[in-house]
Amino acid sequence: MEDHFIMTSTNNKKENSEEYKLVLLLKNTYDKRLFHNDFDTWTTEEQYSWIKENLSKFYPNVPETIRNYVPALFLQPDFYRSSWEMPEWLDINKYRRGQKFVRENYVPIIITKLLAIIHLYSFNDGLKPIIIGGHSHTIDLGFKRYFSTMKRIYSWYNGEPWVKGTEAYKNMQAAHKMHLIMRKKLCQMDNEQIDAMSKIVEPLCSDREILLKDFAMACPFEKFGQRPYIMMSESPYRPKGINNMDIAGLQGTFVSMFLLRPQDIGVHNATDQDIEAFCHMWRCYGYYLGLEDKYNFCRGNLKELKQRAQDFYQYWIIPNLKNATPEWEHMTRCLIEPMNFYPFLYMPYKIMILFGSDLLNLNMPHLYRSLSYSEWIAYKVYKFILQHALKLSIIRELFNKFIIHLLSKKTNHNPKQKAEL
Repeated sequence: MEDHFIMTSTNNKKENSEEYKLVLLLKNTYDKRLFHNDFDTWTTEEQYSWIKENLSKFYPNVPETIRNYVPALFLQPDFYRSSWEMPEWLDINKYRRGQKFVRENYVPIIITKLLAIIHLYSFNDGLKPIIIGGHSHTIDLGFKRYFSTMKRIYSWYNGEPWVKGTEAYKNMQAAHKMHLIMRKKLCQMDNEQIDAMSKIVEPLCSDREILLKDFAMACPFEKFGQRPYIMMSESPYRPKGINNMDIAGLQGTFVSMFLLRPQDIGVHNATDQDIEAFCHMWRCYGYYLGLEDKYNFCRGNLKELKQRAQDFYQYWIIPNLKNATPEWEHMTRCLIEPMNFYPFLYMPYKIMILFGSDLLNLNMPHLYRSLSYSEWIAYKVYKFILQHALKLSIIRELFNKFIIHLLSKKTNHNPKQKAEL
């Protein structure tokens, strides 16, 4: 009787596991002829292992560089990993070189962070936990949330998140705790509840028609099954965030433009070794956020990183934009528009979308023609600063000091700003 109870409990645990959901998803989606003849007689562990080794049967139009992130969608980060033990692959000299790269390139770092979040939010299921969290869905909340996030990551860059008692350590733990809380909250909800709570009643999406028109023309034709998560989003076995893919996607958007378009984002004085060192930093941050190393976006050499970044954007990010939701525009507005409350900054939403599209080689004629005169000037000025002015060390130094000054300020608004918000 006791043995039967243990066996039943074990089976129930397996059937409720995220790995088992991947097995059920594929079994109920794809032709049985794609599976091994004895597949149904195997244990769940055996089925799961076989699927991971044969993903190309189900997703032939997804390159190998990103195909292994399909199982990552069904695995939560290791929230209980040691926060102070260093992984054996951590190269402290490379980490220090990455820190030096950051100190010399604060403007590209900040600009790329904003563009990275715009691109990352194109994953609809990945955006839902952000909306449900309720900390960044208004202009005012967005100002506080993203300023806090920038300062937190800034402390990582300037410290060592594995050293107890440091600001970097405390901020890494804070991020870790927020992910764990959100993961537990989502796991207590069914898919219908998640979908309902992630809808914004009156979204700020005044440019939606223009954006969709341009994205529809600019984004290339998509192959069948190219974005596995789209099919999963309509399945009862849909994975829930926060998962390994969410963390890997964050890494991917934060480092990819440094790998693929460095000079267009203002990086002119860096070597390949500097950029690889920056990626090594983000490999460390992924590890300390609980990401399994085999799913770490920043593992591998520079050639592998560039190919992974290229495929990630070409096969997933760019096609995502064709399906941009009202919530995507609303949440990206809550990211960009608060930047205008910083002293001496003018950052219109349209020019950031346009600039981010330029980096992806997406032609946006309708959006470009809709720019006001002041927006057009700002767009040209930003491009000139990033592509030309930042080549001069004295200009980089001035902008670096300005960024440091902004990050040192508090997030409180004055009465006039509160009224405008």
